[in-house]
This record gives sequence, structure tokens and C-alpha cells, in this order.
Amino acid sequence: MAHFACHLAALAQVSLDMYSLLPTTSTCASVDVPSGSIRGETVKFHGDATDGTVNALAVDFNDIVSILEIGRNQRNITISYGGYAIAETYNVTAIDWSDASDCSVISESTLAIENPVSDANFSMSSSVEFTRAAVGVTVYVVGGTDAKISLNPGDGTLSVPLCEVSASLSVLSYNLSYQNEGSFTMIVSAYNFVSNVTKIQTIDVYERIQDLVISGNTTVLTPPGSGTWSIEAGPFQLALENIVCVWNMGTNYPVDTTNDVALLDSSTPHQITFSYGQQADVGTQTISVNCSNAVSSQTVTMDVTVVWDNVTLGELTCTSSTLWNHLITCQQAIVRFGTGACFEWDMGDSEPVIYYRDTYCADYVPAASPTYVQVILSEYVKCL
Repeated sequence: MAHFACHLAALAQVSLDMYSLLPTTSTCASVDVPSGSIRGETVKFHGDATDGTVNALAVDFNDIVSILEIGRNQRNITISYGGYAIAETYNVTAIDWSDASDCSVISESTLAIENPVSDANFSMSSSVEFTRAAVGVTVYVVGGTDAKISLNPGDGTLSVPLCEVSASLSVLSYNLSYQNEGSFTMIVSAYNFVSNVTKIQTIDVYERIQDLVISGNTTVLTPPGSGTWSIEAGPFQLALENIVCVWNMGTNYPVDTTNDVALLDSSTPHQITFSYGQQADVGTQTISVNCSNAVSSQTVTMDVTVVWDNVTLGELTCTSSTLWNHLITCQQAIVRFGTGACFEWDMGDSEPVIYYRDTYCADYVPAASPTYVQVILSEYVKCL
């Protein structure tokens, strides 16, 4: 049979053109020519007829070699050919017909003989700054003939073939941009008719932290020493998602407080409450906050004045009697002064109250107060 097939191969090579007017589709006959195959491997072609007692399949492989196979009472025929030693695209004509009426079909197509892609990968940072500007992606392809490269950023952008490569090692660079924050699954594929290598990586896209503003109490009185402070987005800061803010409340508080912040924008600040409870906290404390994500960070600071204002008064003594229009001396003993206090002296003569205050006055002193006298830390406050 092999000799018979080779003999008919020569006849088929000469006579295939006479069948060029056969229909390209048929409900009775069909042919199956693969789109591609690996170089050096056997390629199989199939013909099928659903009617008739004799079925024939002829394949013209490369305008040089043709094979004809005939089967009696055999409606499915397969022709195998292992002669493609060079990776390129070949024109193939295949005909299947039977002795039944209107049971024939012709197929003229191309067959890509290719080397498979043996490996592919890509490199880019797994954490990308969201800038709406292009970021670079480098794709590596090993082997493959006429391999197409497909890049899917995972953000809903359509994945399309970008180019073809045929070298044993191909290195390609692309630029892409993300329009939103989030986690995206990037897929890179290198494929041809005979292979498909796909690599996947999760890309986290972040907004840059660049314009944060701190606000809150500039002075706290202890006890209790409580205050509230906030981190807010400045006018040039877009919304931030899933950031970490670390608070340091001053020199006496070496242990930082870490907070996971799901959202920070112009209407959603990040706020904490803290209490200074030690006398050693008195003075200026510098609050420092560092907010960060995988691609950026910013540190903001502010100073807070801590006032220890726990005043305990002792005995008040005054001169018991004096002549009209002569001085009278009063003396207020102070058991505990703290770091700031205000004193009002009402001498009982219907004259305006006299005010004395320390550097940090815990109470409100009217702007119209007739007298402002700074009182230093001492055992007594005197009024003459």
C-alpha cells in the first residue's frame, strides 16, 4: 500500500489543479488541516465522508510532495506526514471526496511549522506608584517561532497581541499606566500555534503620599492632659487607601503607636486621642507621625505645650488695719504651684479686680484686665 500511495502521490501532484472548482464547504465531506505543528514532528491530516462506498483524501503538502489515500467502505481517512524539517509557513491543499453524489470538498490553507516557546517571564516592581504615567515592563521570551506576546494589566484593559518574535532569546520593553489604585493580576503570554507559556503576577498600585497635614491641640493641661490630633489630606493629596500611620508622642514615649488606615482623603481624616499624664511631660513635646505605603511615605510634626497646673493654696494673710490712703499688704501662701496659674485679687473696695498670671494661665484672662503681673515660682504671691 505504501508503494501504491507513493505512486499516486506523483499523479496527485500533477492533477490536483483539476479539482480547484470543488466546493470549499460540504454537508457530506470535510477535511481537517491543522493550523500549526512542531518542526520535525509528524503532522496528521484528516478527511471524512458521511456517504458513499469509496472515500479518498489527497493532500498537497508543499507544492512538491502530495499523498493520496483511498479507502473502500472507510469514510474516515488520516494521512501522516513527517517531512517538515524547516520552520516556516507552508501552503497546503487538501481534498476529500467519495463516490456519493455532491460529496466532495477542497481546503486551501496555511500550515505553520514552528519551534515551541520554551519559557517566558516578565519583570516589574510588584508595588507600583500610581502616577497615571507610564511604568516599564520587561518581557523575556526563550525560543519560539513567530511567537506573539500578549500583555494583560489586569485592570480591565483588553489584552491584545503586541508583537511577534522569532529569536532564541527575545527581550522586549513595554510601558503601561494604571488609572486607579488597587491590586491587579498581570498576565503575560508568549504563544504560537504549537505552544503557550503564561506567567502571572499580582501588582499592587498605590497613590503617592506627598501632602499630609497634621492638626490638633497645641496646648494640653495635665491632669488630665488629654488632646486630639488628626492627619488630613492636603490640597494636593489624592485619596489614600490602606496606609500605615505611626505616631510618636514625644521624648517620654519611646513606644510608637501603629495604626492601619483604610482610607484617608479630604473628608476622612485619621484621628487619635492621647493623654500626657506625667509631670516630666511638662514643656514642649514634639508629635511626629509617619504615614507610608509600599512606594512612598511622609513624616509630619507639630509641637504641643504640656502644662502641669495643679495649684494648692495655703493661708491668706493681710495687714489687719491701716490708715486711709496707706498701703495694705496681703500674702497668699502656695502649697503647690504647678507650671502655671492665674490669680485674681479682689480687695473688697469695689475697685476692679487685679489679675496676676504665670506664663501659662489655665484660666481665661480678659484683654481688658487692668494689670498683668507675671508671677514667678515662689512660696507666696503678694499684693500691695
